[in-house]
Amino acid sequence: MSEPTIVTERNLSVRAETYAPYFLSLINNRLSWGASQLYLSLFDLGLNEWRILSALRNEPGIQALRVSEMVSMNKSVVSRSTRKLEEEGLAVARLVMGKRLLWLTDEGAKVHDEIIEIAYRREAALLDGFDDKDREMLFALLQRLADNLPKVEQLDQSLLHEPARR
Repeated sequence: MSEPTIVTERNLSVRAETYAPYFLSLINNRLSWGASQLYLSLFDLGLNEWRILSALRNEPGIQALRVSEMVSMNKSVVSRSTRKLEEEGLAVARLVMGKRLLWLTDEGAKVHDEIIEIAYRREAALLDGFDDKDREMLFALLQRLADNLPKVEQLDQSLLHEPARR
């Protein structure tokens, strides 16, 4: 069997500063990793648990499926993380008219309120130097990106139906 030819040409792939998905992913990954490590150190809770605390603080008494929709997290991850919050005494589940609903406990609300202060401080550091007009523009642009996600999902589905490429 012969040796494969190796490719040595450079700079033929995406560049973070000019490819939106990569740039957004880079920022998100660094923010998420940092938050997760910080919250684990300070509260023994990861980012998934924080997201669930936040969802339950915004909409007390909801089902896990609704949490999953709110934070765009896989149902099994929500289930596992919710179980941890229950074990820690930060959330409770109650059966109401045949539905398993979730609430924060007093301690869960207290932890949420401590974490949100840190989350807002991290956001302030991220947006340092942005005036009100910059922030308004940033969120308008981010909303436009979010509004275009169904188009990306539609493209993904059409690509799945094309002939195999390999």
